[in-house]
Amino acid sequence: MMDEMMNNKMNEMMNKKKLNKKTIASIKAYLFLAPFLLVFSTMVIYPIGLGVKLSLYGQRGARMWYIGLQNFATVFRDSKFWESFRIPLFLLTVQVPLMLFIAVLIAFLYEKTEKRGGKFYRFIYYLPNTIPGIVTGIVWSYIFSDSMSPFRTVIDLLGYSGTKILTRQHLPSILLVIILWAFTGYTAFVIYSSLIAIPKAFSEQAQLDGATFWQIAFRIKLPLLRGVLISLFIFNAIGAIQVFNEPWMLGQLVVLPSNYTPAMYIYNSAFAQGRFTYAAAMGLILALITFLISLYVLRSATKQMLTGESH
Repeated sequence: MMDEMMNNKMNEMMNKKKLNKKTIASIKAYLFLAPFLLVFSTMVIYPIGLGVKLSLYGQRGARMWYIGLQNFATVFRDSKFWESFRIPLFLLTVQVPLMLFIAVLIAFLYEKTEKRGGKFYRFIYYLPNTIPGIVTGIVWSYIFSDSMSPFRTVIDLLGYSGTKILTRQHLPSILLVIILWAFTGYTAFVIYSSLIAIPKAFSEQAQLDGATFWQIAFRIKLPLLRGVLISLFIFNAIGAIQVFNEPWMLGQLVVLPSNYTPAMYIYNSAFAQGRFTYAAAMGLILALITFLISLYVLRSATKQMLTGESH
């Protein structure tokens, strides 16, 4: 009887020690995460909550009053808002797939030239991604400026003196070039990081069977990159839908409508027209659309991967 009581006490003491250790570990973990959680709450969660609150109010100058979901109903009837998706859809269907294709080729070239200056090439291609978006916009605005462009002399020599370098019709193609220049190197770097994680046994066995470098790249390694390519597609799709910096800076050279992109329309509604509550509602709908597109791509890709594995 005494032995049982002693054993029970010992078990209780051991359980208390384990609980204390878990509690201390949890406290340490939360203390470690505290700086991030504080910044995340201040810079992300609070603005989202404030945006949701503002979207439920009407506004005239400094006066605001509660109107419920009326702003959202107005957004769904706003043709300008939905017309602003033309450029993002162009980037989503043309620029993102093209960039992934080019990035895959560059990543394979990184691997092929690893022993012949591969680090230098990776640095050169990655460099544009280190330049802030607003600086990128300024640089390209200078390149396409009629008065300061380095191409102006060449265009004049070809007999096109007085011709504008940048026009509204050319802007989508120029945006395509700018975004490819800025983000393809980074995307290739991420793909290359996944490439070097693939076990060498796969390529060595294929080489023994007589496969060339590019046969191994496209028939063996590329299918193994499906997961990272899906993630990159989603991230770049989000960027395409929310594009702002590049068209905003180029808009200093060519007259653009206030709704050239959704982000520009939201910005102009808030800061040019003073409709902050309406802009908040549009921002939330844009976030919802971005989420739904990302979710659709992720689920479709996951379904295809599971179907392929089952076969």
